[in-house]
Amino acid sequence: MKKIIAVLALATGLIVGSVETMVRPITVKADKINDLAKQNTYSGLTYLYKMLQQEGIPYNCFYADNPLYYRKGKPEGVVIHETATPNASAHDEAIYFNREWMNMYSYVHAFVDHNGVIQMMTPNYGVWGAGPNANNRFFQVELCQENNINDFAKSINNDAIYVAQIMHRYNITPTNAVHDGNGTVWSHSAVSKFLGGTDHGDPDGYFAKWGYSMDSFFDLIKYYYDQLDDTDANTGTGSSNSGAGNAPSDNGNNNTGQTPNDNNDTDNNSTDKVLPKPVGTKILLHDALIYDGNGLATTEPLKKAGVKLTIYGDKIIKGRKFLQIDLNKYVVASNVEGSLRHLTHNAFVYDSNGYRVKVGKLLRGIDLRTYGGAVKIQSSKYYPIGLNQFVKVGNFK
Repeated sequence: MKKIIAVLALATGLIVGSVETMVRPITVKADKINDLAKQNTYSGLTYLYKMLQQEGIPYNCFYADNPLYYRKGKPEGVVIHETATPNASAHDEAIYFNREWMNMYSYVHAFVDHNGVIQMMTPNYGVWGAGPNANNRFFQVELCQENNINDFAKSINNDAIYVAQIMHRYNITPTNAVHDGNGTVWSHSAVSKFLGGTDHGDPDGYFAKWGYSMDSFFDLIKYYYDQLDDTDANTGTGSSNSGAGNAPSDNGNNNTGQTPNDNNDTDNNSTDKVLPKPVGTKILLHDALIYDGNGLATTEPLKKAGVKLTIYGDKIIKGRKFLQIDLNKYVVASNVEGSLRHLTHNAFVYDSNGYRVKVGKLLRGIDLRTYGGAVKIQSSKYYPIGLNQFVKVGNFK
């Protein structure tokens, strides 16, 4: 989305025209770029309204007066954009769109660069980013242009993690739509080709500059989503470096354009108001999402295995036990306390890189305490049994 704007207004279907930039392909294998991306940790999420408060800038709430409702009540997938604006950071774009969206009839849910993600508004409502056939179906994310391969890798890592978070929140399974128009992960180019109502080709040209593609970016999204999905089925936790969780919301009830609420779409009356006295400290033995008092994952960064947690008590939420670690912040108890699993085969112990630890075999027939859900290491699944100690899932009953 470039600052040279050509506005197309079709009911609620609004798009922004972009000027294609000339790019010179860089010879780097896409899988190597994904490997490079995964070496980075998530740079984090910033809420636009909070950022603007700190800078003394009014927040112009996009959905305050005329919210765009999804046709099925929630997003069906994601549209990936790129800004086509060289040297403009996510901060630059966020400031510009906050100021000008009502004049240029364009808006997206988030901007992403190597420094992190700036979420413009809750994904609970649609935006004006990809034309009338997509705006009431998908949440939409803009990737900013970078100037070197390392920053590019950081930016796509942040983007993939954020997209995986939102898809996980809304129970959207990632499937690639770019080849036939059937799926949940779309490029703006694919929307143009299969849905119409827009004629943009991003982010294909920008990706090609780095020897990258939407197929490779889909693989990166799926990588992070699968890490969440594999573990959340059992424990509600993730094992990636994603800091995954829900997107923030404005609770859908701020129609004044004033400061939105930041309680992750929960009932404000059901959150904790006072922090109890601590009951002790415990070591986290499995990476853990942070949940609120309603059992909904938040956008807090992932707590990594090995950190010491101050425990303020426990709570049963939706039939699962959680440990309180701060005001309205909880982790799933099994990430700390573990549970016993019966070992049915002799088993080796492995480290976090998938190499055997020289501690001898664990003999079948014993009950072994494991922590949290299964994690993926080198395409195999393991249960954590201690810090940097893992046993293959297939060895358990």
